[in-house]
Amino acid sequence: MILKKVADTNPNLILQRPLTIWGPRFNNTCALYVNAFNVKFNNQYWQVQNYPNETFYLYGAYFDDRAALNDTADTGPFVRIIGMLNKRNYSRNLSCQFWFEDEDVPLFGNITENFNLWPEYWGYEDAELHPYIFSCRCPFKDRVPESVSLMINPCDNATNNLKVIDNQPLLKKKQNFLVCVKGLNYRHKADFSIRLVEWLELHKILGADKIVIYELQVHPNTSKVLEHYVQSGFVELVKTSLPGFYSNVPDLMSLFLVENLHVQIFQEVIQYNDCLYKYMNMYNFIVLVDMDEVILPLSSDTWYDLIYKKTIPKVNDTDKIPAAFVARNLIFADDKAEIKDWYPDIPKYMHLLQNVQRNVNYTFPPGDGVKSFHDPQIVFALHNHFPRSCIGYDNDWCPVHDFDLKDAHMQHYCTGKGKNECKLQRGVNLSVDTSIWKYKDRLIKATSQRLKEIGFF
Repeated sequence: MILKKVADTNPNLILQRPLTIWGPRFNNTCALYVNAFNVKFNNQYWQVQNYPNETFYLYGAYFDDRAALNDTADTGPFVRIIGMLNKRNYSRNLSCQFWFEDEDVPLFGNITENFNLWPEYWGYEDAELHPYIFSCRCPFKDRVPESVSLMINPCDNATNNLKVIDNQPLLKKKQNFLVCVKGLNYRHKADFSIRLVEWLELHKILGADKIVIYELQVHPNTSKVLEHYVQSGFVELVKTSLPGFYSNVPDLMSLFLVENLHVQIFQEVIQYNDCLYKYMNMYNFIVLVDMDEVILPLSSDTWYDLIYKKTIPKVNDTDKIPAAFVARNLIFADDKAEIKDWYPDIPKYMHLLQNVQRNVNYTFPPGDGVKSFHDPQIVFALHNHFPRSCIGYDNDWCPVHDFDLKDAHMQHYCTGKGKNECKLQRGVNLSVDTSIWKYKDRLIKATSQRLKEIGFF
C-alpha cells in the first residue's frame, strides 16, 4: 500500500526491485544500480545528477517507438528524458544506462541529441536552468527498458534512475482528445473553483476525453473541485514542483514566479512535453489550453466535427500532413462591472457565458496568439502555442493548418488589466460575440448539478 502511494505521486520512480541499500552493479566500481533509496531527490519530483560544472534535474523518461521515426534516418526506438540543466546550448556527449527487467547488469547507450526546448534566440539565455529533451537510442527494438540513468560517462555511478514510461499497451483503441493544462498556481483565488467547474463541463461538452492538470499550489476550494473530477475519471491531477533552488515555499512561490517569468515558462514546457510523451500513443490529438481559454467550434458543435468533418476534408491531398491544427486568439472582456450588466437568464457564476464582449480584431501577430490541436505521432517537442519541433522536419519547422476563422477560434478571457491586450473599450474595439451561447442550456444544467454534488450549493 505504501509503495503504491509512492508510485502514484512519483511516476518517474522505479519501485519494481527490492529496496535494499545496495543493488546490482556492472562490476565493483562501475554502474551501480540506483534504487529508490539511492536516488538523489530534489523537491520530491526531480532526480539529480550532479557534476562539478553541470547539474541535471531530471523529470521523466519515456519509451518512443512511433511509426514516424521509421521514415527518418535517425530511426528508433528511443528513450526520451525530460529535465532541466544549468547550461544552454549544451553539446557535450552524454551516456545512459539501460536497466531491463530480470537483468542484473545494465546496457550502455549514448545520448544522440540534447534538444533545448527554449532556444537562445527566443530570449532568457541567462536563465539559471534550461529545459531539455535528451534522446538515447534503445539497444533493442522489441524490449522496453525498465529504467534508465543519465550521466556523462558510461561507468559513472548515477544518482538518478528514471522509470521508463511506456503507454503503448494501455489502450487497445485510441481516444480522440486529451487536454493538458500547465501547473496551477491559484493558492489565493477561492472563486476560481467555480470558474473551473464551468470550464471543465464545457470541455466535456466539446468532446475532451480526459484532462491532465498539473498542480503547483491551489486554494482548498479548487482542491475540492479537482478531487471530484479525479474520482469521476475525467481529470488526472499531477502534483509537481519547481526544481533546484527555486522557491517552492507556499505563498512565496506565486510572488517568485511573477518576478521570474522565465522560470514559469520553462516549467510549462517541461509539463507540456511530459504530457505529450506520457500519452502520445493513447490519443489522436493533444490540446494545450489554459483555464482562461477555450477553442470554440463555430460552424459545428464539437471538436470531433470540427476536426474530422470540417477541417480534415479541407486539407489538400498534396499538402504535408499537419502536425497541428491552429486556432487564432480573440481577447474577451473579463470584468463585468466595467463592461456591461449581467444577463438575467444566465446565473452570475457562469463566467464564460456571461462574458461575451470581445475585441473586434484577432491577436497579432498570429504566432503569439494561437493554441493548437497537436498530432502526437508527428510532434517531437511542444511549445505553449505551437509544435516546437517535429519528427522528420529540419530547422524546428512543423507543418500546421490554420482553422478557417468561420469554423473555429480561441476565446481568451482577459484577466490581467495591466496588459495592453486587456484594455477593451465599449464602442471602440468591442463587439458582442454570443457563439458560446449555443451550449448555454446544457452548460448551465451541467455546471449547476456539479456544484451541488461538490457541495458549493
